[in-house]
Amino acid sequence: MTGLPRLAVLGLDVASAAATISLVDGGLEVTTFACGPIPSDARAALAAYGCEDRLVGVATDTLRLATADPATPPFAIHGVRTDPPTDPGPDPTPADTAADDLLGIFDAVVLTGHTERLLPVRTGSPRFGGVFDRRVVWAFHVTDPPELATAQGRWIGEYLRGRYALPEPAAMDAATATGRPRRGGAGRAARAERDRERRAGHARAAATGYPVPRPPATGPAGVRAEAPTGPES
Repeated sequence: MTGLPRLAVLGLDVASAAATISLVDGGLEVTTFACGPIPSDARAALAAYGCEDRLVGVATDTLRLATADPATPPFAIHGVRTDPPTDPGPDPTPADTAADDLLGIFDAVVLTGHTERLLPVRTGSPRFGGVFDRRVVWAFHVTDPPELATAQGRWIGEYLRGRYALPEPAAMDAATATGRPRRGGAGRAARAERDRERRAGHARAAATGYPVPRPPATGPAGVRAEAPTGPES
């Protein structure tokens, strides 16, 4: 991976559209995959922020996610596009041409409640803050309402740009044991808890010089985690 990571947002609704906008605002390269009919309100939200070109339509029940290791990126996104496919370029790699339904290779994925089932590791994994998957590296979760998804997208973006640092694994495990990561709601107490943790994470990042995190370097030879074959974002 070079530079900032590329993200795939799997599933489009008003919440994931809000998260996409937050991630794009954070300077990240994002492609959002819409399964089946594209909700008009979600498309309108992306269009209003100039993000509609980040959208790829995928036929119902064809979207798939694959990894070399079930819990580790890069993430290969497959599906049957409902819009014209993007030309992979004059020098496609074997990963580009191995299957005509390969939509791209991404460093990270953002999932909604409707698409978390696509994870190779089954749903129900612990989530720190309701967002950071504790079983699948660089898998993130967003949820309704849009205001919450906006905050979650901003939090993910801060982490991927090195502006927020996660606690030590033991601290996250302790938080998981108390059920705090499940408090991913939009209520006042949940917002206050989330804000406290983000401030703490900002301080941790500052203390270490704002290092940009890197995913584990795994994956089959020839897979270019930094160069998905989907549309340029």
